[in-house]
Amino acid sequence: MRAVAEFIMRGRVRAVILTMVGIPLISPAILALVSLRRGSSEGLMVLAWALLPIVVMGMSGNVPPLVTGISAGHFAAVFCGAMALRSSRSWVAALFTVTAASAVGILLTSAFGGGLLQGFMQALERAAEQPNTVPMEELKQVFSGELQITGYLSLISAMSATLALVLGRYWQALLYNPGGFRQEFHQLRMPVWLAALSMLLWVVSLVTPGYAFWGAVIAFPMVVAGIALIHWLVASRGWGIGPLVAMYVMLVIGGLPLAGFLCGLALVDSWIDIRGRSAK
Repeated sequence: MRAVAEFIMRGRVRAVILTMVGIPLISPAILALVSLRRGSSEGLMVLAWALLPIVVMGMSGNVPPLVTGISAGHFAAVFCGAMALRSSRSWVAALFTVTAASAVGILLTSAFGGGLLQGFMQALERAAEQPNTVPMEELKQVFSGELQITGYLSLISAMSATLALVLGRYWQALLYNPGGFRQEFHQLRMPVWLAALSMLLWVVSLVTPGYAFWGAVIAFPMVVAGIALIHWLVASRGWGIGPLVAMYVMLVIGGLPLAGFLCGLALVDSWIDIRGRSAK
């Protein structure tokens, strides 16, 4: 990974070309690395070149408006998150910025694209034709309207943009501050008022018809804070990588219950400061 980061930072042209290629996760992570290290001017230039092929393919009709909007919003969210992290040096600010920017990008795509329902349902129908997939009728019940679809896509966009930002920050630490990312991530802790507000809005969204996915969007930074606390706990106790692997597997298999636990853990930590009490 260090060799990749060094290759990217050796020249502006290399960063631009690799970003324009559109490699999933890697290209937006390159944008994050450049923005974090060299600031908004360099980051904006890389962002503009990254958006160029997306816009061209969208205008030519070769790429559906849904994909064009999501891709453009994804890169923009990564840039906004990198700028927030660079200026504040706070993962709390970065997480909420990435989440908000991702949601805005999806909502703008829906507004200017005439809605996402038709294009999304067509994609689901093609996916449902594959063997061992969820029946189409069940998918239609889950994604019954524009509200559910925009919420779901906002969550996916926020998750993928956060992963790219994490990778970009990890690369930056490898090159310029070895061990810095680990320490920084382990200290991620939500302010108590923000954690309480997020939990309240999440619970309200869960009991409000049609807003479950938007509740997940609101709770996403809290889930990341809970994950950071688990990482710190495992490292401080010397438990090895096993518990972390188990946690991520459980997140994939049974996301909602574990996400709720992680949110609750982050809320408790914001209130009593588990790391601080452990140090005493």
